[in-house]
Order: sequence, then C-alpha cells, then structure tokens
Amino acid sequence: MALPRPSRVYAFAAYEVRRALARKKVLAMVGFIALLDTVPYYILATSGTKIIPLQVYPYLWVAGVLAPFALFMQFVAILIAAGAMSEEYESGTAELLLAKPVSRTEFFLGKFLGGFALLALLILLNALLSVAAATLTYGAQAGLDTLPGVVLVEVYSSALFFSVAFMLGELVRRSSLAYILSSALIVASQIIGTYLSIAYELTGNTFYETIHIYLPTTLAGSLPPQYEQSLLPSAASRLFQLILGPAGGTPSEASAAILVGVYLVVASSVALAYFNWADVARRVN
Repeated sequence: MALPRPSRVYAFAAYEVRRALARKKVLAMVGFIALLDTVPYYILATSGTKIIPLQVYPYLWVAGVLAPFALFMQFVAILIAAGAMSEEYESGTAELLLAKPVSRTEFFLGKFLGGFALLALLILLNALLSVAAATLTYGAQAGLDTLPGVVLVEVYSSALFFSVAFMLGELVRRSSLAYILSSALIVASQIIGTYLSIAYELTGNTFYETIHIYLPTTLAGSLPPQYEQSLLPSAASRLFQLILGPAGGTPSEASAAILVGVYLVVASSVALAYFNWADVARRVN
C-alpha cells in the first residue's frame, strides 16, 4: 500500500480547518473563549474584595489557562471532532471528495490533523488571552517561560476526547448523535467522579479512588496542572489546590500521559479501520 502523500494530507487538513471555521458553532466558541478569559479577571479586579492574596497576583494567568481546560475545552474538542467525518456523510460530500485521486488514508489523516490543528489554535488563543487579561488587571505576570510547555501539554491531553469524538462521528455517521454521545461521556465521567470522591471520603476505600483516577476527565484534566505545578514556585500553590482538587485524587504525570496516548491510538485506529472497511454512502439522511 502506498504511503500517504503529505501534499494531499495537507490539502485535506487545510480544507477541514476552513470548513470548521465556516461553522457558526466554532465561531461562537471563539467568542465564548474570549469572554471566559477576560470577564472573570475584570470582575475580580473591580469587585473591591481582597479574596486573592498579593503573592498570587503574578501567577493568576495560570488559573485562566488551566481552569477552562478541565471541562470547557473538552467540549470544544468534541464540537470540532464529532462532526468532522459525520457532516461529510450528511451533506453527501464524502463521496465527491473520495472520487478524487486520493486515498482514504490521506482523506482520513487530513480531516483528523486539520481538526486537531484548529483545536490546538483555540487552546493557544485561550492561553494568550488569559495572560493578557491577567496582566492588564493584576500587573506583570511571572513564570511565563513555562507557558509554551503547558500549552503543548494541554494540546496533547485534549487528544483524548478529540480522538474519541472523531471515532464516534465516523462510527455513527450522524453529527447530532456523535455530539450527544461524546458530551455524555464527559458529563457521565464528571458525575461518576464526584460520586466516587464522596464514596472515598466516606469509606476510605482506595477502590473508589482508583476508579476515579482513571476516568477520562481525570486523565485529560489533571495532566496540565501537574506539569505546570512542578515548574512554578510555592507562591502559586493555592491556585493549584483549587484546580487539582484534593490531594491523591489524580494519577501520576507518567500514568496520565501514557493513558491519554492509549485513548488516542485506540480511538483513531478504530475510526480508521472502520472508515477503510465501510462503504461511503452517497448521503446520510
């Protein structure tokens, strides 16, 4: 089998970015990210309260970068990924695109990488807006040399829900159903995690803690804060206590990184295998 041609993969990736940006849902998310990264800083800075200690001021950019990632950016990931393949079947363009002199692998890789590149840009946008808002409201920020690293870790962590949503979009070939299933995975993981934490606090049984540690939302949400906490001084520790939650409720960095990779490889492999096996319908009604 011939290897995928980079030029064709790039063409489909660029097409996917343009297609996704043309959707009003994605543009609405961009606007919501801008609000989420600026309004909270403004409210805290103008409320007249002193709930934030002075020693934390130089590190408040961390809260804006990390806090939305744990949940909101995962929904952004599924918004982009769940419709990447399914919307092509619904509109009937999948058959047209694959009628060109391209392989299915080139089409698949281009769609996956294009959508993931757009998600990475939105994660970067979230980080830059958070730093700008924190600087304008609370003065010069420190530790910004760690920002590129934590953004890369967030991009990698987001591959978990992106790949799962991409897989569901290919398997069910209905964008609305893929959105629902992907969102249900996030919500169910959050709810189950809450009950498991309560059960662990009440009983002290480590079985509940172990299950909670390896839930998808815990894996994706805990890796960036843990990475960043190891790089910043103790003055920022209060921020991480709020973001990470109770001690011992998260997996190690190595475990989280490996398991995110497992989700990525398994989900994308299943999607590619099904795409190569299944027929491409003229149009899904």
